[in-house]
Amino acid sequence: MTGPRVLLDLSNLVAGGGVQVGASFVDELVRISEDPAEHRRRPWLAGAAVEMSAQVADNLTRDPAALGAAVVDGRPLARARRRPDLPGRHPFDVAFTVFGPDFGPRRAPVRVVGFADVTSLFPEHAGFVGAQARLKHALRMRLSRRRFRTADLVVTEAAHVARSLAERWGIDPARTRVVPNVLNGIFRDAARHEPLGATLPDGPVLAFPTRAYPHKNLAVLGPAARLLRERHGLDVRFALTLTDAEWSGLDPATRDAAVNLGPVRVAQVPALYAACDGVVFPSLNECFSVTPLEALRAGRPLVASDREFVREIAGGAAWYAEPTDPASLADALAAMLTDAPGRARRVAEGERIAAAWPTAADRAEAYLAVVDEVLAGAR
Repeated sequence: MTGPRVLLDLSNLVAGGGVQVGASFVDELVRISEDPAEHRRRPWLAGAAVEMSAQVADNLTRDPAALGAAVVDGRPLARARRRPDLPGRHPFDVAFTVFGPDFGPRRAPVRVVGFADVTSLFPEHAGFVGAQARLKHALRMRLSRRRFRTADLVVTEAAHVARSLAERWGIDPARTRVVPNVLNGIFRDAARHEPLGATLPDGPVLAFPTRAYPHKNLAVLGPAARLLRERHGLDVRFALTLTDAEWSGLDPATRDAAVNLGPVRVAQVPALYAACDGVVFPSLNECFSVTPLEALRAGRPLVASDREFVREIAGGAAWYAEPTDPASLADALAAMLTDAPGRARRVAEGERIAAAWPTAADRAEAYLAVVDEVLAGAR
């Protein structure tokens, strides 16, 4: 193969929003690969290697056969077992890991790494319990920081993350690029939607597509539901998307206030929102979560954490609450449920914001432009 050798690495994306981003990017690559003009613009695309996890592959809505993509185990231990490449004989010229850290041996002299390691950058919100868990996290945080510090470019999803990387880890802002997260293209293509395959209980049900990471703050839901009932005479259930093990590990109050649908595919997410009366998002910290943006696009009222990472997306289209205070969340839920004119105004504002947001095609173009940039710099 002649020309630059580029690796697009999505093999370590196995859960949560990273899978959604990876599947969306590969779907867009499939579309791009069908356009001869794109190959004339970027000759390196024809020979690019695409590696993805089984979870990303399972959430694709387009056939990736034309890409020659490989399903690879990209978890840290599997990467560490790979044979190190000899100095100066890397298999690729540029490696772009969509979300790092890219643990394991270096596979290209130029490394571009996307950042979404929220618990390493903001350990105060990690919430790990027990000395062993905290020690493991401290070690991982140290390794993560080292890998990102040595990357040639770090791609973040929000300006506040780029600022925090500079302030907390000393990463030169000149080595960061901001590419916002976006809606998966499936939100604009109803033909690719899949049914939810579950029946929700009667009464108000609020969606919270999530995993049981500590910063997702699931424990606030049970107390908030109790206070909503006691203070306002209102009942609500929360529709979660946890694994069986995550569900069994929740506190009883939150389980009593929720129904678990199990993990859902990206193609089922529009149906989840359509089946619910609103969306709740009490997260403590995020690099960028697409859930608020999905709620706006779906035309569902949103109750969310009063934090910069939500406000920079939703603006005046949400009800905000202090996520560490169940009473604050209960009051925000009550306001959303009882204020019909307010719901109409906020939903309309949310739809306007979502309509103006960059698309999955825009993000794919931005990712490829980053690769173009480093290839040009390497000449």
